[in-house]
Amino acid sequence: MISIIGSCSSPKSVHVMHVRDMEAEAGHKGFYYALPRTVLAIDVTIKKTEKTPGPFGDYSSTMLGLTDIIETSSVKYEISDINISSYAEPDPGQFYFVKYDSELFEGKPFYLSFTESGLLKSVNTDFDSESQAKTIDDHDQYGYYGTEATFNYFINKSLKEKIDTIVEFVVKDTVIVERQILKSSWVEKGSKIKAQEVADFIIEIRNQKMDLISGFHEIPYSKETIEYMYTKLEEVEQDYLELFTGISSTSKFKHRFIHLPHKANVGSKRPLFRFCSAEGVFPLENKDKGTLVTIELDRQETTRQPGVFISRNIDPKVEERGFYYRIPEHAKATIKKGSITKADARLLVNQFGTISYLPPEHFEVEFYPNSGFIKSAGKAEIKKEE
Repeated sequence: MISIIGSCSSPKSVHVMHVRDMEAEAGHKGFYYALPRTVLAIDVTIKKTEKTPGPFGDYSSTMLGLTDIIETSSVKYEISDINISSYAEPDPGQFYFVKYDSELFEGKPFYLSFTESGLLKSVNTDFDSESQAKTIDDHDQYGYYGTEATFNYFINKSLKEKIDTIVEFVVKDTVIVERQILKSSWVEKGSKIKAQEVADFIIEIRNQKMDLISGFHEIPYSKETIEYMYTKLEEVEQDYLELFTGISSTSKFKHRFIHLPHKANVGSKRPLFRFCSAEGVFPLENKDKGTLVTIELDRQETTRQPGVFISRNIDPKVEERGFYYRIPEHAKATIKKGSITKADARLLVNQFGTISYLPPEHFEVEFYPNSGFIKSAGKAEIKKEE
């Protein structure tokens, strides 16, 4: 009879409590875990365009017939891309304690799996999935055109030889003799002379390109060789043309802004940063510069009905409860620059959802660490007492 009673007796329950409920109690042994909350990461890519006029811009029309040139220096910033992502971190208001009694779990499997930050992954079962950390580059630069000496790329030296003829009249024995002396000196070339040399060289490159494609050299080059030589000539020509047309360079910078959603702020615009097309991104403290960029979150209300059902069915007399978990809810995030929408995304926001708990029994459970919701749950196999 004792054997039958022992085999039919139900296992003792798992007892999980919120840490605030432990203020009146002490001396417990067990484990702590936290439910996750969602943090939004807003990655903003800023495009910076710098335009620098060429040193020979004044001669571009007369020497090469160019009209589309950069006449003045300018710098312009613009928001080229906004990416909204999320990650999970422990919610400081949702820490729980799992009471552990060695006598309670003697002879029964009981183990918990956590993330590095203290989020619960599984109970009495393995969990293989690992969340991947995201990285961000602080600065990427495209269209970079070299050093500050790029415009000093001339085909000849900056000096030229100047030869002067000096005529002297010498009186010798009532005879006037004319004597000519050649004087050589080096003087700096003027900008017009330099521009003319570069323009002549550009025309020479164009003639070489024409000779190449017309077969003037009468050499049976392969198609690949001709394409390679033509491409290189194009590159050299473009380098010299920039001395007349000017140079436009583009740099891209990435900024990351962190936003923690709260239920109290749903439907209201929250500031992220300030932006000015002339100077770029500013912190919020600079109220006199730029346009305010904001984020607004709208709940989808998908967990309202489950939340009402859970609150109505909680029995305050029942003290023992199983593992707590979150039922997350979707929300729509909208980024606006002033009144203009720049980006939006639909994503899970854990703290907009509701919290429930499992029965206080010996379950095998897997959780999604990033949301705190149940991935799978089942009854753990318990060895019967004999």
